Amino acid sequence: MASLFASAGAIYFRAQRWRILLRPVAAVPLGPAFSTTAIGFAATSILPLRLGELIRPALLARRVGFGVSAALSSVVLERLFDMLFVILFFLALSLVYTLPPDLRRTALLLGAGAVLGFAVLLLVRLNRAPAERLLEVVLGWAPAAVGRGLRPLATGFLDALGALESPAILASVVLYSSLLWSANALPYLFALLALDIHAPLVPAALASIVIVAAFVFIPQGPGFVGTWQAGCVLALDLFGVPKDQAVGFSLLTWVVQMLLNVGLGGFFLAREDLSLRQLVRASETAAATAAEGPR
Repeated sequence: MASLFASAGAIYFRAQRWRILLRPVAAVPLGPAFSTTAIGFAATSILPLRLGELIRPALLARRVGFGVSAALSSVVLERLFDMLFVILFFLALSLVYTLPPDLRRTALLLGAGAVLGFAVLLLVRLNRAPAERLLEVVLGWAPAAVGRGLRPLATGFLDALGALESPAILASVVLYSSLLWSANALPYLFALLALDIHAPLVPAALASIVIVAAFVFIPQGPGFVGTWQAGCVLALDLFGVPKDQAVGFSLLTWVVQMLLNVGLGGFFLAREDLSLRQLVRASETAAATAAEGPR
């Protein structure tokens, strides 16, 4: 039960962070942000290729009334912050637990790369006019159809980067990202306790969230079946946990996540009288609208 509450808290923190990231383009109430986040994660859990990442901004843009391109761009920025915090967890793991030298060097390199990447994004936003001119030059080399599709997405992304200019917005995003990823790590910690797995709690939970997040980040089959379990087994292998215990741990954490995602998303789907087919159409509409340009 504690794991379910922690996972629900993670969705709440994600919805709040999304609202803050969207402030430069729209004022989004908490209700629509929370419900569409829950529906999007339910869709990601049962549909292939992470279609929920398209469904979520499409539904929010339709409910609140702003451009789909801006909503999609905000999700890209969300994912960049997620990558940053996964890398920070990786760095924290390397500090609190003795990792193999290659993994420790990888953590340091990824951390430096993440900081450099965000510095570049901020530089681009602060120098938008030159960035847009450079973008036009690059798109000029691309086929016309590709240029028409990428131009509104790139413009929307530059708009979304406005969040990086405001210290107040940036501080709020960092705060909610910290709460979000801490809540994401708690189910792993609770599962270690429930299964009486003899491993250092915080390092093992950090390793699990980092490796599972890396494994499920790329588009794949429905429910992260196989990749989630492989990530958990690999994470616990760092601490010498027997494979049979690691498999049980992977199944418990996976079931908790799927129950929460599908159950909460299903509740909001029923409440808003939406079907799975309508969600798939929403993702297709989002992709088409983004390609055509903002409305």
